[in-house]
Amino acid sequence: MIVRGRRHAGFGQLGLVSFLALAMAGTAHAEAPAAPEAGAKDDAASGEVTDIVVYARKRPENAQAVPIAITTLGGGELAKQNLVNFTDFQTRFPAFSVYLTNPKQLNLGIRGIGNNGFNTDGIDGSVGIFVDGIYTGRQGMVSNDFNDIADVELLRGPQGTSFGKNTTAGAVLINTAKPSFKLGANAEMSVGNQGLVEGKGSITGPLIADKLAFRVSGYYTQTDGNYRNLSSIEKQNARQGEGVRAQLLFTPTNNLSIRLIGTWNHQAFNTMSPVITQIYNPAALQTRMANAGYTLNTSDASNPTVNLDSALNARTNLYLGSGTIDWDLGKGGTITSITAWENWKCLTNNDNDYTQLNAIPDYGSCNNEHQFSQELRWATPKGGAIEATVGGFLSRQQLQVDSRIRFGDQYYIWASNPSSTDFPTLNGKTWAQGAYADGIAGLGMQSHALFHTNTEALFGNVSWHPDKAHRLSIDGGLRYTWEHRTEAYAGWVTSNLGNLNTAQINDMSSAAANSALGSVNQALSDNSLSGEGSISYKVFADTMVFVKYARGYKSAGFNLLPVTDARILALGGGQSVKGETTDDFEAGIKSEWFRHHLLVNLTAFHTVVQNYQANESVGVGNTALKFLANVGSLTSNGVELEAEAQLAKGLHAKGFIAYDHAYYSSFHNSACPAEVTTLSCDLTGRQVAWAPKWTADATVDYTHDLGRDVVGYGLVDVNWRSSQNTTITLDPLAWISPYALVNARVGLKLAGGRYDLQIWSNNLLNKAYYINMLGLTKSTGIVQGYPGNPRTFGIRVRAAF
Repeated sequence: MIVRGRRHAGFGQLGLVSFLALAMAGTAHAEAPAAPEAGAKDDAASGEVTDIVVYARKRPENAQAVPIAITTLGGGELAKQNLVNFTDFQTRFPAFSVYLTNPKQLNLGIRGIGNNGFNTDGIDGSVGIFVDGIYTGRQGMVSNDFNDIADVELLRGPQGTSFGKNTTAGAVLINTAKPSFKLGANAEMSVGNQGLVEGKGSITGPLIADKLAFRVSGYYTQTDGNYRNLSSIEKQNARQGEGVRAQLLFTPTNNLSIRLIGTWNHQAFNTMSPVITQIYNPAALQTRMANAGYTLNTSDASNPTVNLDSALNARTNLYLGSGTIDWDLGKGGTITSITAWENWKCLTNNDNDYTQLNAIPDYGSCNNEHQFSQELRWATPKGGAIEATVGGFLSRQQLQVDSRIRFGDQYYIWASNPSSTDFPTLNGKTWAQGAYADGIAGLGMQSHALFHTNTEALFGNVSWHPDKAHRLSIDGGLRYTWEHRTEAYAGWVTSNLGNLNTAQINDMSSAAANSALGSVNQALSDNSLSGEGSISYKVFADTMVFVKYARGYKSAGFNLLPVTDARILALGGGQSVKGETTDDFEAGIKSEWFRHHLLVNLTAFHTVVQNYQANESVGVGNTALKFLANVGSLTSNGVELEAEAQLAKGLHAKGFIAYDHAYYSSFHNSACPAEVTTLSCDLTGRQVAWAPKWTADATVDYTHDLGRDVVGYGLVDVNWRSSQNTTITLDPLAWISPYALVNARVGLKLAGGRYDLQIWSNNLLNKAYYINMLGLTKSTGIVQGYPGNPRTFGIRVRAAF
């Protein structure tokens, strides 16, 4: 609702789902079906738009009464449309962008702010992510699928008070289903084209009546790839994931609850490798390959193919343990404590030349994140003239980044001579003739980086209702944050079997990406004051208008690699980047009409980000050096219209249309795209990367009683995005054309909704499109991009007991 390489399944993975299904079958006759959980209601079957409870200010409130632009996906909507990850969420949220090329590299943007693409180890995201109230330190930690979700809330605009840490663009709150004291279970299985096999299940109930309840949820999913690798029988983009969440809910008294959660998530898949979309400069890589007897493969989004001769895959594991205590003191308010420990590991193996050449057969970057967090807050009782929340937050993060690279004996074909001085003609042969092929093939490099981030914060938020009817509300809050960061980086040579000299090794270091030679040892402290204030007024019982100002701050950070190149320094790059400051002004109206049959929300916003942290790159010889730098300022202006309606009995519609003009209001010293020979370019006034001006979505679903406990339903969703560029430099070859995706589902619900049989298709019209374009790489003369998924379809069976 608006307001609120393929690995086959082993016995261990399928055993989890089978166990849950058997357990649920056993409970089917034990007692009557459990009542639907909060958020799981089928909207189309109800007679009016349902009120949604959100936790945008860390206390339960009706979303229509909160002066924040909020979009919520309820449990019923998530389950019916099988929305399980951020790629799915992107199509259901206005002005929301997701950058995902592998499970390590997830970046989110809201209203054109925050989506930075590659190279983000040394900074935090601008979109805060909170799972069951727990702050997620790295966005890649939530690139996996989610299961058994109660709801997902998107808060747009800086959340300067309650969710103040690194939420200059907004926050995403993911709330999982809680244990129930009534026995219940559900299971589902899906099969489809591209080898899709997916199983999910959960079981919940009491261990001690009214005192201790449990919930266990699990899922397993796998799918083949959807585009060919000409050098292998396997297809690219194959994925496999699995996870388990176990919970206990202890309520020793009526006013005390303790919720314990343990989570494990695993992912493994052939990373989405880019395809070569065109050859801009045939004299570069294409000519070198042709001279060596190879063909450079090109394709497009309608028939994508690659030609890789080495492994390209990624794996992640997430372990999480948390405890939440809620103590209701009656007239004394409520005390909440959330304690969490997380460990996230990511391993990647990349054929980094993306061809059949033995040029860079092994490249990888592995993250290992350890995080401890503690939040303690107190909230006044609801319904008083003054409602307040005050608290403190602490986190300790350690991020370890280990990278490696090994060059192959055909690197001389992939890359031109990095230095004719250091690699002169040898025994009558040039670099292009393979004079140094064996020497380069014996070279390997490795790096180790360790980041520590210590964060403490105090925050408070107050809502004052001066009139008895609570029609007028004046809200304000402040948050003060202390952060201390350190970085230690070292890159070294692991093998030099070809006996290259020091100058030659240094030349190759520039092509070693995150394994470059050198060392960094630095520290910084960054304190900030953020906050917000708003005035809202209920013009009518179901109509509220509001104005709001919020300031957000994202702390300073580090470049992962040593910054020594004079061109980077000339472009404003340095070893560290300044923090971002965001000032946001909003005005909106939230309304319901025709006895709760129509909901219409409208928000207008003006946001300015100073010292926006952005990724850039400059060409150096046969490669490009990537670095972080501050943009002078970024401005985002726009309007978001959301609506939901019960059009007739069983006929439900929901959708949005959002206009977002996000542009660089001051960016005079940007690195230039590869087609331009000058060092710097002025991007002032240009549209921000990863920020389509228009996003829109419309979902219509119809439910009809067919008699004898049989209900039929159908659903069509259409999502549209206008054109966007997906490089910080706004490379002319990196524009993605507008595209629309159509998804459809039809199904039957049997036995009072206990069983659900569904036929579904995503990208029904088989639209060919790109999700990300990399633009031109100068040294190779090629343009690359990541194609979107083609049409998928399948059958899903769900059962609830």
